[in-house]
Amino acid sequence: TQTRVGPGAATAAMPSFATSTWNIAAINNNPFEYYASSSAALDARAASEGEDGDASYSNFMRGVERALRDDTDERAPLLDDVLRADMLDVLVDKLNCAGLCDVRAERCREYYVSYARGRSTRAYLRDVDVGAKRLCSMPDRVTNTVNVEMRGDDSSGIVNRRTVCRPTVINCYDGRFADEGAWWDAWVAYMFDTRVVVGGRERAMVEMLTPIKKAKYPAVSEEEEELGVGLQVFFLAAFDAALVRIATLAAGSFDVWQNIRAELYENLVKHKMSRTLDVVTTSLLRDVHDGDATRVCFLQEVGSAFADALRAREDIGAAYDVCCPSDMDPKRDQNSIVLMSKSFTNGNATPREVTSDVLRLMGERSASLSKGDFCAFVATGASDGKNYVFASFHGDTDGLQTKHITSAVDAFCADASNAVDVCVFGMDANTHSFHKDGKKQGVVDFIDYLKASTSFEACWTLANIDVESAHTTFSARTFLQAQLNKAVPLADAETHILTDRHPKDHILIRTSTPIAVRVLERINSVDFTSFTTSYDAGSMFPNARFPSDHAAVVFAFDLN
Repeated sequence: TQTRVGPGAATAAMPSFATSTWNIAAINNNPFEYYASSSAALDARAASEGEDGDASYSNFMRGVERALRDDTDERAPLLDDVLRADMLDVLVDKLNCAGLCDVRAERCREYYVSYARGRSTRAYLRDVDVGAKRLCSMPDRVTNTVNVEMRGDDSSGIVNRRTVCRPTVINCYDGRFADEGAWWDAWVAYMFDTRVVVGGRERAMVEMLTPIKKAKYPAVSEEEEELGVGLQVFFLAAFDAALVRIATLAAGSFDVWQNIRAELYENLVKHKMSRTLDVVTTSLLRDVHDGDATRVCFLQEVGSAFADALRAREDIGAAYDVCCPSDMDPKRDQNSIVLMSKSFTNGNATPREVTSDVLRLMGERSASLSKGDFCAFVATGASDGKNYVFASFHGDTDGLQTKHITSAVDAFCADASNAVDVCVFGMDANTHSFHKDGKKQGVVDFIDYLKASTSFEACWTLANIDVESAHTTFSARTFLQAQLNKAVPLADAETHILTDRHPKDHILIRTSTPIAVRVLERINSVDFTSFTTSYDAGSMFPNARFPSDHAAVVFAFDLN
């Protein structure tokens, strides 16, 4: 559902705005984690009818799904076949040489062999007990993708950083292997032989592992706690070896799955920042209707490097204030920001940050927000002399903080001492199609709350669009990622309860002035040659045509 109202030039009596909100989303380290097909409906139909579909990618993902889901498929290799005795010998020798184990590495091997005997890779990767004990997920998280430090040769003390990846199927490792033997050599070298500087300390990757304590993870046995990081190494090696073998079987050859991953990396990761910048500059900040509209863009999950890149763009830096919260979080690096036309204030004053003033109105609840999730700025319009608040927000996964921050912004604007005339609030509210009190924030409940308890109106309400159908996300986890309990069968991707297909993103307006809607549209598809945009309701994203897992919402309106 897109809304367009006929064009008409704005006048001095009719301030005109072209606003947009977009969660640009952080780069995903696993190109395979979410389905990235161009048409979910086409791929789902092909899967249900047993057809080949339109791409090797779809065939491959269905092959992985069968290998990990179909208990009648006897082709699933045994753990003993993918992590052989000679490979276990290497791990024992390397662990003993590293001196990391409080117990002999041979004991870790004996424990692993007892666990693996006769067990299939399918059963291993689906083992909920291993998940509860974090025997794979913990060492995977620590060593999967690591930002390491490199100091220059001079005495400047400047630290440069680069990213290194463990040789595994489920990350952006950019090397290629001729066969499983070459992969194993690279894996061992990465874990034990390559020394990196992290946190100012040089060490081997295996030295970054920490013991898993029973006090924190009760599923861990006393023996498993005693075996410590050595046991994690065996389980992690089995995890990666199982994924390599399953990917090879699903693809038909060792080369094919590497080719598919390389293409995904090219489309989803390598050009992520440049394409995101292109969407912002050519799509969100374009003229969306006739007239001299003030353009305001609300962005969420923005890294500090992206904010710097925005300022460095001549077309952005010269025309827009890039308003970032003063307490941007460089570590988590997922910040909400506001881009505002400099012509709005005509250079009379820099937008003034009021983030902390709003958060104080939340009281203790503000502690539940992550640093950088919210920002708010006050600016005075040069044409009408009115005070405007522009705010940007990234909600928690379940949307449970969205009402609270909205109430705080509403209260700030209602306080006469703040002299606020208009507020425009762009947000990834993480509202869902369904509502569960205290569990999930439903979108209808949120819209009802706005009407009953605040002076805000949502863009969807103003445009008379059914908000339940205004989906701004459509993604589903594949079977080629660590959380198999969250995987969705490809054939069920459109309707599965675990599919993320919800109306999460909104632009809220607070004003006593009547609003005339000009444009309300969603964007989840961009032609990066012509930069024409559209919304494809049947397309899961991110994909080659769109770099985020959230659609952008564009809302143009006049204040009468």
